[in-house]
Amino acid sequence: MLGRDGAVRRQQGQIVEARSTLEVKLAELAAARRTSDDMKAIDRALDAMAEEVASGARGARGDELFHQAVTAAAHSGVLAQLMTFIAGMILETRLESLGQPGRPEESLASHRKIADAIRAKDAPGAAAAMLEHIVLVSDVALLK
Repeated sequence: MLGRDGAVRRQQGQIVEARSTLEVKLAELAAARRTSDDMKAIDRALDAMAEEVASGARGARGDELFHQAVTAAAHSGVLAQLMTFIAGMILETRLESLGQPGRPEESLASHRKIADAIRAKDAPGAAAAMLEHIVLVSDVALLK
């Protein structure tokens, strides 16, 4: 029988599985479907996160805006609804991940790599960069 901590770890692990499935596909679709307005939204999110991190904050709001902008750039209503459904569940791992020393800067660099691939309309590159990002940010104590 799983205790509370085991159940939380299992649920968080399932959230990572969902993110690695959904967000990798969203990044791939965003690279294929993005508009110039979508890129402006992605860039605004990167700027917001960079400002937060530079001020010593975790960058959580910019992080959330970035993932929302990538989701919007994919132009997939069903996948967007699925992301909305798990958004609250993602929040706990996002905050824990960004609370680790050096992680906000690493996450921002990872976001920039994803954005560069989307900007270049490199769908496989965007998918690979997003998967690398999900692996990075999933390295949190909640999952160990």
